[in-house]
Amino acid sequence: MSNLELKEFHSFLEELIEESSREGRFSVDKTISTIVTRYPERIANVQDHINDLGLRALVRNNCRAKNSATSTGPDMFGHYRLGKRISVPYRDEKGKLRWDRKRRNELSFADLDEIVARWSDRPTRQSQERRDFDDIARRTKPYRNQAHSVGEALEMAQRDGR
Repeated sequence: MSNLELKEFHSFLEELIEESSREGRFSVDKTISTIVTRYPERIANVQDHINDLGLRALVRNNCRAKNSATSTGPDMFGHYRLGKRISVPYRDEKGKLRWDRKRRNELSFADLDEIVARWSDRPTRQSQERRDFDDIARRTKPYRNQAHSVGEALEMAQRDGR
């Protein structure tokens, strides 16, 4: 579809939307119904492009709302105020301190230790995030040898009532 055809179709849509909003409250469903029933030849001309745009919108919305597909149960980090991706410090091949972002379910005990160690480098007012990490470290401490990740340790702690 050329840019000229696309601009023409946008103008057509704007006119249709303006017309439908004059009749009363604007409704997307009503506008789509009007386009499909009154102007099927216009839709046929741009159908492939519309399908691509619709699929693209569906995929984007699905990615935004999606929880991890590998998650089989509730997220054990849910009641902490931590983002879905956490900045984790690491040392590069030259030994320089760098930061990477990991999903919170992939957080290892070494990562948790590094995060806590970096806080002692810079004494500041204790933030809510820092209190959350301290609480996670306290709750998971008894399960470090049994669990492979912090998420598993939090599940064990909840099961045991800690």
